Amino acid sequence: QNVRPSSARPADSQKQQVAAALSVVALGLCAVCFIVSSAGSSADPEDAISNVLTPYQRQALAEAQARTSSLVMGPGQEDTDAKAIQAAYATFKDSKDKEVEEELEVFNPEKLEEEVEQAVSDMKALGDETKAEAKILKHFALPDSR
Repeated sequence: QNVRPSSARPADSQKQQVAAALSVVALGLCAVCFIVSSAGSSADPEDAISNVLTPYQRQALAEAQARTSSLVMGPGQEDTDAKAIQAAYATFKDSKDKEVEEELEVFNPEKLEEEVEQAVSDMKALGDETKAEAKILKHFALPDSR
């Protein structure tokens, strides 16, 4: 009739295994978060990915980027775009569609020319004001006559 108690019950052992597994998963997630956060904020050039590439490979990548960039526009491209806008405006300027009229108002060459003339006159006025202020400041920069 003597019963000896067991040191660990099967249910407790199973709970401990689940807790250990969750701890390992949590540590793994913490490690991933640490690696991602340190890689994103790394300002140290020694750790940069560009150190993996040879100078020749970096130059080739830069040239490839320059060839594919759509932001590089020269005078020829600007003239082509301006002509295309004027052609589109001329094609649709007599349209009665309300949406087309609203879109055309943005590209109206006469209105754009007026805006450019207004901007040029504003810049001239600012230049004149700046010259007048420079004259006044010269007067204040003179030494005291006392």
